[in-house]
Amino acid sequence: MNFIALDFETANRERSSVCSIGIVEYDNEEIVQEYYRLVQPKNNYFAPINIQVHGITPEDVADADTFDILWEREIKQMVEGKLVVAHNAPFDIGVLRAVLDAYQLPYPMLAYNCTVNIAKKTWDLPKYKLNVVADHLGFAFHHHHALEDAKASAFILLEAKKELGAVNLKDLIEKTGTTNGMIFDGGYEPARINKRKKARKSTGHTFAAATKEINHNHPYAGCTIAFTGRLNGLKRQDAVEQIKRAGAVWHPQIESTTNYVVVGSKTYDNYLNGEKTTKLERAEQLLSQGASIEILPETVFMNELNKNATV
Repeated sequence: MNFIALDFETANRERSSVCSIGIVEYDNEEIVQEYYRLVQPKNNYFAPINIQVHGITPEDVADADTFDILWEREIKQMVEGKLVVAHNAPFDIGVLRAVLDAYQLPYPMLAYNCTVNIAKKTWDLPKYKLNVVADHLGFAFHHHHALEDAKASAFILLEAKKELGAVNLKDLIEKTGTTNGMIFDGGYEPARINKRKKARKSTGHTFAAATKEINHNHPYAGCTIAFTGRLNGLKRQDAVEQIKRAGAVWHPQIESTTNYVVVGSKTYDNYLNGEKTTKLERAEQLLSQGASIEILPETVFMNELNKNATV
């Protein structure tokens, strides 16, 4: 799968006010190039609310190039003729169009898709913000840093491909019922999502909760459980069905009433090395405030769950 993941940060409410750009290029699902630049917007005006979001100030970009210079020198050749993905692509592609218009530069020819749309067709989540989806998948990153956000968007795309058993990008787009958008010299076509089409996942064994009675004697009975990170042993929905049969309650978010946070194996290894998902940060915050939350690696949790399955 060859594609570009792109993210912009802006200085104020004007979409043309680019103050940073992050690009990550993938070839055969491997990163071949990372690109990050601070950008000096026109008039170098930064709204306080934007600074609060990304932390970039006028002083940070005082010596940075303007977008038109970077576009002609570096960016155009990276994106032209490529498939570009972004999380909330209407915003990022809108920023690209706006800043090109501001400098009276022609649009490149490129196709694009939105990982918000792809995520909606792949996972059942309460929200589909970048940090929420990334946290669900156990991807730790610095939110609102353009390169980090671009990497997160790319990760979501690749994880959706795995989840749905897609063989390539074309197959993923077909399975999710999404449609690529286009921009070209003189115009654009928006990326779309077929709301009535459900994602077609690869067939496999799933657990039917309705065929099992709830085990009210299970050690997890009555507990509230949340997950973070990708589980190795089984799909997230299957894990949810298992804990329901154990008499436990699944919550998509970490709350003060949460009893256990179950962490996928890879995410738990990262956690031991100091990398924390949003949910793990929230759990630690609640722990510091006196909440009774236990953070468990997936293996420990699943062993206990399966050991007591027939109690």
